[in-house]
Amino acid sequence: MSKKANLSKLKRIENGVGWLFVAPATILFVVFMFVPILQVIYYSFTSWDGMSKPVFIGLENFIELFKSDVFYKCITNNFKFLILGVPLWTFFPMVIAVLLFEEVKGWKFFRSAFFFPTVLSVVVTGTLFKTIFDYNGVVNEMFRKIGLDIFAKEWWATGASAIPLMVIIMNWVGFGTAMLIYLAGMSNISETVIEASYLDGANWFQRFRHIFLPELKGLIQLQILLNVLYCFTSLFGYIYVMTKGGPGYETTVIEYLIYQKAFTSREMGFASALSVVLAVIVSVISLIQFKFFSNKND
Repeated sequence: MSKKANLSKLKRIENGVGWLFVAPATILFVVFMFVPILQVIYYSFTSWDGMSKPVFIGLENFIELFKSDVFYKCITNNFKFLILGVPLWTFFPMVIAVLLFEEVKGWKFFRSAFFFPTVLSVVVTGTLFKTIFDYNGVVNEMFRKIGLDIFAKEWWATGASAIPLMVIIMNWVGFGTAMLIYLAGMSNISETVIEASYLDGANWFQRFRHIFLPELKGLIQLQILLNVLYCFTSLFGYIYVMTKGGPGYETTVIEYLIYQKAFTSREMGFASALSVVLAVIVSVISLIQFKFFSNKND
């Protein structure tokens, strides 16, 4: 057998071994991801309660969805979380990370303390803060005791107060992880550059603007991308625990509306249509971000 034939046979064996190793993951992806996605797309064109046989109704679910005021209310709430949350969740951890990187007094203690909330579950965190900001909770009682009754309010009664409050709570829970990511990125910054900035008399803001921001550009873009996706795909737990989407639809977002339609109203077909629309929205936003960041990097 020629050398070329041996190499060809060896190449086929290597490819076969490679496919053998990826086969389990591929099978799991197809069974638990790809097939369910196709099922959701199919059910979005049906009237189905989750039990009986689905009845094909074409685009009726989508027509009803886009005529629904509730849908637009919920998508507006998603964008409220995005507008309020993404800047806070992106830049607050970075500022804290810079302070810890420059080893402010007590930095070792604060690095551990700031990470602690990330180990708490959503249920624990949500229940804790729901109680604290209850009408008879710690915050309102504190206001009353110091004579500031005017500031005591029902924090969960309207989206105007509940949504900003949840944004702050989610920042408290999650900024520790983002902080560590930024710290890891800062470890790659040349010490010579930082030492030179001190010798040149640069203050903290000048170092932050001219050294840390440019050097962390890639991580900042990643955090923005993840936080935007978070606003459309990861709010369910907090809303379920703290507000149940209420009052009315004041704090309901698309993913929570999907849950309500699917498991409360038993409108599985309509919930599937909502899921498809949400997937399209997230995909479009992601593509826009990738395009925007690509242009910026060019």
